[in-house]
Amino acid sequence: MSQKTIRFRQLTLLIGLLIAAGAFTTPAFASEDQAIEQLRNLNKAFTSIAERVTPTVVTISTRETVSGRGWSRRMPEFFNPYFRMPRGRERQEERPGLGSGIIVTADGYILTNHHVAGRADEITVILNNNEEFEARLVGTDSLTDVAVIKIDAEGLQAAPIGNSDEVQIGEWVMAVGAPLALRSTVTSGIVSALGRSLDVIRDRDGFAVNDFIQTDAAINPGNSGGALINLDGDVIGVNTAIASATGQFVGYGFAIPINLAKKIMDDIVAHGGVRRGFLGIGLRSVDAGLADAFGLDRPRGVFISKVYSDTPADVAGLREGDIILTIDGEEVNRSNHVQSLITRKRPEESVTVKIHRKDRTITLQVKLGEKPSRIGDMATARTPAGQSQFHGLTVSNITPEMAERWGLEVGMEGILVTDVAAGSRAARARFERGDIIFKVRQGNFERDVRTVVDFKASMRKLEKGRNAAFFVRRGTHNLFLTMKTPE
Repeated sequence: MSQKTIRFRQLTLLIGLLIAAGAFTTPAFASEDQAIEQLRNLNKAFTSIAERVTPTVVTISTRETVSGRGWSRRMPEFFNPYFRMPRGRERQEERPGLGSGIIVTADGYILTNHHVAGRADEITVILNNNEEFEARLVGTDSLTDVAVIKIDAEGLQAAPIGNSDEVQIGEWVMAVGAPLALRSTVTSGIVSALGRSLDVIRDRDGFAVNDFIQTDAAINPGNSGGALINLDGDVIGVNTAIASATGQFVGYGFAIPINLAKKIMDDIVAHGGVRRGFLGIGLRSVDAGLADAFGLDRPRGVFISKVYSDTPADVAGLREGDIILTIDGEEVNRSNHVQSLITRKRPEESVTVKIHRKDRTITLQVKLGEKPSRIGDMATARTPAGQSQFHGLTVSNITPEMAERWGLEVGMEGILVTDVAAGSRAARARFERGDIIFKVRQGNFERDVRTVVDFKASMRKLEKGRNAAFFVRRGTHNLFLTMKTPE
């Protein structure tokens, strides 16, 4: 097969793709010259955007002093999960780092990643024209992996900021940064997916804000903090992570949506820290089984698995078992989407939440609060009437409302386990939320449990330092769980 034939077939395929995308207004029998002209126009778009955007993306060089035990020669950071350093005496060493940043204002505010600059002792910014500046850290937010730094400069070319809420799967994008120390590198690809949750950034309560744009534009170490650009030349994301077992690009990169990153930056600059909206709920996805059990026509929405006491969600009347359908009119089908929408709001702002409850659709107004330093502390700060806590076990009377909320049989005897604290005695004893405790026994002592009052009285009778047996109904099975009372 001749090269001319191969080229003709390739162009025919390209023409078909362009026609399918509506690129031609002429009939399907477009000429080879027309196809080439379309390619030239696309090429001009890429070169024009690259020319405009590369001056707005900087290289960031950092130094961080770390303490550790081991060899003085340090392996690259992406090897750490797989490479155990020999133990030795503790030493102080300087760790160099490299990343990218986006110039957001003409007077030197630069947006980057927390993991690039958030812990650095020294930060150097290198512009596209090779000018160098010492930078200071304005503020950082580890939960979203966003950091803001500042250089003393004027008249800088700032990057145009786009709207990441309008990004669509399949659109062309370009990644700009300094991968592998190759400054001002531009790669291209498409948006592969939206709303990705990598489950790599969480606080100590398990709270996360993961809502990444996924792209197949090549992103490598050093790209972190750089710009993801659309064909309008606008920044739609901050390049942050890659999915790779080697630490190198293998097909997928991830960027923080610019709407979220810009909100975090604005908070840091204006308030010195992030002011994050907070509902006070636990969430899980709605699968086919849960949708069927709760009377939905298909899997949709996000299931509320927990409502913490005295939180905005609790005050507004959200309940465990509710399914969130929309927030401010925007459909939600992923837990991380709910988290992203709420954290873009500030405390004291209100959101309209539409929920599915039994066979009804209810709309509630929720005035957001501010996330406490520890959700666990807040969750146990108040024990409502009819509840009790015992070494990580929270139990409640089975009222008609509780029976309806938890899907229990009316008139069921016992008390309901509504929460089990992680790492507690109750968790180690394998108690689960939804268990029904109906009897307690220790030695010759045995007592039926029908109310929380019965449970408290039984707990007072138990001998300290000994195991007690709890008779539990879990679904259709009866279990015997043992837990040792502390001395």
